[in-house]
This record gives sequence, C-alpha cells and structure tokens, in this order.
Amino acid sequence: MKRHLSAVVVAGWGLLNGVLLAVLAVYGESALVFWLWGGVVLVLELAAAAVLLSSRTSPDAHVRYRVPDRGAGAVLPAAVGLLLVALCFVYGRWLLAVAVPLLAVSAALAVRGTAARER
Repeated sequence: MKRHLSAVVVAGWGLLNGVLLAVLAVYGESALVFWLWGGVVLVLELAAAAVLLSSRTSPDAHVRYRVPDRGAGAVLPAAVGLLLVALCFVYGRWLLAVAVPLLAVSAALAVRGTAARER
C-alpha cells in the first residue's frame, strides 16, 4: 500500500466524512443534510478509486521533483500564519497562539531549508 498512499489519503478523508455523517445522524439532522453530505462522501470515495486506478495503471509517472529553492517549503506555513494574523483583527487575538508558532516554523524553514544538503 506504500505505492498507493495518495489513494489511501483520499479514501481516509472520505471515511472521516462518513464518520461525521454518522455523528450528524446521532444528533437527528434533516434528510437534506444526509443527502448532501452522503453525496460528498460518495464523490470522495469515487475520487479515491480514480486515484488508485491512476496510480496502478501508470506507476512510472510518479516522479520525485526537487524543490528549486531550499527555503521554498516556508511559503505555505508563512501564508497560513499571515492569514491567521489578518483574521486576528476579526476574531480576536487568540488566533495569535496559532499564528506565531506557524510563523516561527516558516522562519526556521526559510533559514535552514527543506532539502538535503548537496555535496
């Protein structure tokens, strides 16, 4: 299953949504909610099947790409951290407890880099 990890991730996401659908059933939601959320679970599981089929038909297509810049891995945590800082103005300063560590991780990744050192 190690070669088809992407299909496992999508299928797990669908199963998690199935569990959330069961939680909604416990709280007695309306039938419309079940149809909508059940449709989402079905689409996710179909996507997982498509990913699995794709990875089985052409396993040679999976190539490891190198990140061109060593600090490029810092972009995503920095973007999420800055988004949370902006949301602090709307939802309160408690979001800084999440934003500051993300920005610290981003700074560490920018300084240290994410790729292995070349010789």
